[in-house]
Amino acid sequence: MKSISISLLALLLLALSPLASAAETAVSEMATIVMELNHYPTVKEKKVLSHIIADEHATAFEKILAGALMRMQHSIGGKDANRLRNLSADEGASKQERELADILLGISHKPSGSDMKRLKLLVE
Repeated sequence: MKSISISLLALLLLALSPLASAAETAVSEMATIVMELNHYPTVKEKKVLSHIIADEHATAFEKILAGALMRMQHSIGGKDANRLRNLSADEGASKQERELADILLGISHKPSGSDMKRLKLLVE
């Protein structure tokens, strides 16, 4: 019985590993886009964000982040800002998702020096 439980646990971990790395990749991709941001995302970056939004494996929080970043014009405002504030306070979101939401809310035109340090941690 014990060996069955261990085997089942190992199988679950193997099955969930790609999902965890996929989530980290989406946040990492968005953090990279923000690090290179100059007022708004480029056409190429918007394509990456569109893929995140369409990805069936992306979390709802990643889709909120990608959508807000895609629509960004110098800063994030309106409904996107409200969604990001809610996301940054939601314990159901990952630490990385909350961190990226917080960074996005503070950006005006491009990330600050302190934002760049925080973003580098999300890319690693």
